[in-house]
Amino acid sequence: MKKEPLVSVCIPNYNYGHYLGYCLESVLNQTYQNLEVIFSDNASTDNSYEIAYEYKKKFEDRGIYFHLNNNKHNLGSSANSTIVTSRSEGEFVYTLASDDAIKPEFIEKCVRVFQEYPSVGMVMVNREEIDENGEVYKQTPFYNTSCVINGEDQAAVFMMAGIAIPAQRMVRNSFSGRWARYCRKWNVAGDWYDNFLVSCFADIAYLKEDLTQYRVHSGNETNESEKNLMGIFEHYQLINAFTDLAKACRLEKPVRRYDEAVSHLGDMCLRYALRMLRDNETEAAKRYLMLAPVMKASIVENEKYVQLMNIVNLADSKEIRKRAEEFREKNNLNRTISYDPPEGFTTLNLN
Repeated sequence: MKKEPLVSVCIPNYNYGHYLGYCLESVLNQTYQNLEVIFSDNASTDNSYEIAYEYKKKFEDRGIYFHLNNNKHNLGSSANSTIVTSRSEGEFVYTLASDDAIKPEFIEKCVRVFQEYPSVGMVMVNREEIDENGEVYKQTPFYNTSCVINGEDQAAVFMMAGIAIPAQRMVRNSFSGRWARYCRKWNVAGDWYDNFLVSCFADIAYLKEDLTQYRVHSGNETNESEKNLMGIFEHYQLINAFTDLAKACRLEKPVRRYDEAVSHLGDMCLRYALRMLRDNETEAAKRYLMLAPVMKASIVENEKYVQLMNIVNLADSKEIRKRAEEFREKNNLNRTISYDPPEGFTTLNLN
């Protein structure tokens, strides 16, 4: 029998010992077994390395290669992620944060898509969110059907939304040479850039099933980037980088969405402002609301914008929290619907 292709599961870690057993157990329980696990601990001060060492034997008992690396010094999250991916030898590569987890059929289903559709360079899946206490929250799928989408059409969608964080995607390693010269480092939203980059050179598959779990907790790097506005400013830089890349690849559809994409950042500012109010970060909320009209001038006429401005300009902090809570109960600024895929998509059925 032909051996199934090797899948590299790359796990960078720093001080996530509290979640690490749950993460590694989810990899161990995969229905697809031709794996290699590349684990790199970034000089953690907790018991992460000891936990990983215990699991190394469990994986090897299953015939799964487990490479265990322990950095002498903290090299930073970006460098540690580079270490795990650079040592991968699989035909398909998946990067899993050590506080996240995957469902048992995740790898099997992604590999099936790659095998059935040779033009696909990346498979994205829907995710659940899981909090510090293990409470799971369902998330609305981005597309209303599982599908394969032409790369240029998906690149136009990525102009508006990143869709998938690293925990939600697997990449065909043999295609990486196509886009290697365009790779760039970003502080916050590098996963969004990587998604767009792959779509410029390959087709993209989407599975609407909840096949991964993304951990939401106070230690998430994204939380800090939201408070200091680094994320939203980098998103603006990304849109301009996307446009330049699309022009270099002669893709017209993403370029035509530039103005729409910048305007969409104004709407994102409202969502971020509401999150800041939820976390009692009133000054950060004010900054988002002042930035919103720079991205979308007409937003000052938006009723929700006016209401939020009235809230942040209140003098009493208790009243701000009260009014913000009332606003959240009446308004949901997050996406609650699934979209139709771009025209020309191919429906996927893995049942």
